[in-house]
Amino acid sequence: MRNCAVLLVMSLVGCSGCSSGETPPSPDEDLTGRRDGGIWSPDRGLGIEVLARAQPLPPSHRAVAAELRPDAGPGPFTDMRVHVELDGRVRTVPCTVPSGSYCDGFAVVDPGGQLVAVDTYAYLGAKPSCRSRWTEGTRLASVAGIWQQRISGSGALSVLALATCDGLDGIEQPLDARSPPSDDVRLLLAGWAPGRLVSVRGIVVARWKSSSGAFGFALQDPDGAPSSGVKLVRARNSPVPASAPEVGDQVRVTARTARSGEHLLEL
Repeated sequence: MRNCAVLLVMSLVGCSGCSSGETPPSPDEDLTGRRDGGIWSPDRGLGIEVLARAQPLPPSHRAVAAELRPDAGPGPFTDMRVHVELDGRVRTVPCTVPSGSYCDGFAVVDPGGQLVAVDTYAYLGAKPSCRSRWTEGTRLASVAGIWQQRISGSGALSVLALATCDGLDGIEQPLDARSPPSDDVRLLLAGWAPGRLVSVRGIVVARWKSSSGAFGFALQDPDGAPSSGVKLVRARNSPVPASAPEVGDQVRVTARTARSGEHLLEL
C-alpha cells in the first residue's frame, strides 16, 4: 500500500529532478527524432550563444592537390578545415581569384602542374600582415585553410581560404584534447531545407568581421568528419543583436537556412 501511495503521488506532482518533465532515454532508444527536434524546432530566438571558449579545433582533412583544384566544385569537405602538402610555387599572374578589379588571392602550382587557388581575402581581409609571403615564385610546402565555393564572374570557383597567416607552411599540431562531441552540423546538412529556423552547435574555425556590424564564420562539428561544416553570415542591416564569436569558441547558433539552397545560415 505504501509503495502504491508513493507512485500515485509521483504521478500527480511529476519529477522535480527530471529535465522539463522528460524521462532520460534508454541506451537503446532511437535519438534521431529528438535530435532533429532540437535542430529544426529550436525553443530559442535568433542569435549566438557562446558555450565555451578556447576549444581545440577539429582536425584538418588531409587533402591532395588534385582534390582541391579550382573546378572541383562542392564536396564533403566544403566549409571545413583542410591541409594540403604540395611543395609548390606561388603564381600571381594571371590572377586566379579575381574580385572585380582586384585580385583576392594567388595560385600554388605543384611540380606535377596541379593548381590550388588560395583565397587571401575571405577571412584575412584586404591587407593581411603576411601578404608579402605570397610573391611570385615563392615556394610553399603546405597550405591550410577553409575549403570554400565562391562565385568568380559568371562561374563557380573552388578555393582554399586562409583562415590565418599560419596557413602558409604551418605545422598541424596534434590535439591534446577534444571538444565535447556534437554532430549537429552533420545532421543539419543531411536534412537541409531552405528558409527554415534551425539551432546547431559547433566550433568556430574561421571568422571575419567589419566595423559595420557585418560578420561571418565557418562552423564545424568537433570531430572533423566529412560533411560537418557550414557558413553563417550576419548582414550589416540585420535586426538580430549578435557579436562575432572568436575562432575556437564552441557556440550554439539559432539562424535561418538560406532560401537560395546554398548551405548558408543567415542572421
